[in-house]
Amino acid sequence: MNRNPGYCPREAIGKRVRVTLANGIVVTSPGWPADGKGACRWTLLGLPHDIAAFEVNP
Repeated sequence: MNRNPGYCPREAIGKRVRVTLANGIVVTSPGWPADGKGACRWTLLGLPHDIAAFEVNP
């Protein structure tokens, strides 16, 4: 898994991502859309639901 840079990474644009939230919850299949409608929030606000790490779905 890669650390969340605080913005949608280039390699994730147009794809779905598996994420680990700051509170330890892991969201896997099918993952969340990285951008566009219904996309996840990449900003780091210090909240338990911030994305801590991500992996682009194959």
